[in-house]
Amino acid sequence: MRPTVSGATPAVDEPGTETAPALTGRFLTKRTLISIAAAILIVGVVVWRADIPWGEAWDKIRSANLSLYLLAIVVYYLSFVARGVRWQVLLANSGEVRKARRLTPLVLASFFVNCIVPAKMGDVYRAYLGRVRERIPGSKAFGTVVSERLLDLCVVVALLLVSGAYVFHKKDSGTLVPYLVIGGLLCAFGIGVIAVMRAGRGTRVLRLFPDPIFRRYESFRSGAVTSLRRWPTLIGLTLAVWACESGRLGLVIAALGLSSQVGPSQFVLVALVAALLTTVPFTPGGVGLVQAGVATALVIVAGLSKTLAISIALLDGSISWGSLLIIGFIVFALVHVWISRDAAAKAAGQPGGRGVRDDARPVTHSVL
Repeated sequence: MRPTVSGATPAVDEPGTETAPALTGRFLTKRTLISIAAAILIVGVVVWRADIPWGEAWDKIRSANLSLYLLAIVVYYLSFVARGVRWQVLLANSGEVRKARRLTPLVLASFFVNCIVPAKMGDVYRAYLGRVRERIPGSKAFGTVVSERLLDLCVVVALLLVSGAYVFHKKDSGTLVPYLVIGGLLCAFGIGVIAVMRAGRGTRVLRLFPDPIFRRYESFRSGAVTSLRRWPTLIGLTLAVWACESGRLGLVIAALGLSSQVGPSQFVLVALVAALLTTVPFTPGGVGLVQAGVATALVIVAGLSKTLAISIALLDGSISWGSLLIIGFIVFALVHVWISRDAAAKAAGQPGGRGVRDDARPVTHSVL
């Protein structure tokens, strides 16, 4: 790679050096349109083939308490505030101090992308946003996102175990076993990978790769390993996130007048099952799969009728997926506008912050 006038090698992953692609170029891609079409097809097949009294479910939804429904929306979006603060702590632990109010919109935009693209591609997109918007080395930003996902998974599995033991202490808990086994294995694998990276295993082999690849890995390792400091704070914020997620479902149940039939321990358990189902990369945001899982869990856990269970699942999905398509897209568009303005300001010669190499060392730009 050709050196600059100052002798420094140009960064491979230098934040803020490229102009953000057009909004339509990001959103109206072939993959995105296929994902949306697949989600519509799945929902259509479920509506057409499933033996569900949709008319009765719709009547129940129409009778929902609007105030409690709106409160459920507020509680849901408070979870993104907690996520933004948590990402701030993760980044600060890895040496990247940023403001939570600037990070929260990036988190929300990434969740919008997860709603329209399968395989959690929004997590990769968040690392990209951190790079071009906040000048965080991309590999390090992605490392913090991976650590955040591992935190979520471990806390969800622990809460699932506790709530499941409480709900099923006098019942057959066989339904919960597959979720606990899969979640436990994923937690063990993730913790094992972090432990190996922390010990520096395999560094000698990685040094055989080209320098840009090795520096990207080291940056990713730095983000994934060092971001997990101050773990009591991180666990507290993660608990706050899932309290909001569970609270949303509880308020939806209250809005439908079913609180007497579904207690706190039960809707917390159902919310955690739904969280695990969102990790299955079959549909964007788990749409269709999550709602089916929520309805099934409500029937098993709370003994609700199929009509009531599907009413709760649909009304909850209108917040966790439907509202995110609207509000998330607005935030996504605003973030794009901010990035474009930053790029235009930099092109006009205004101060845009110093460059940062992917290994987190300052870089001197070429004058050519």
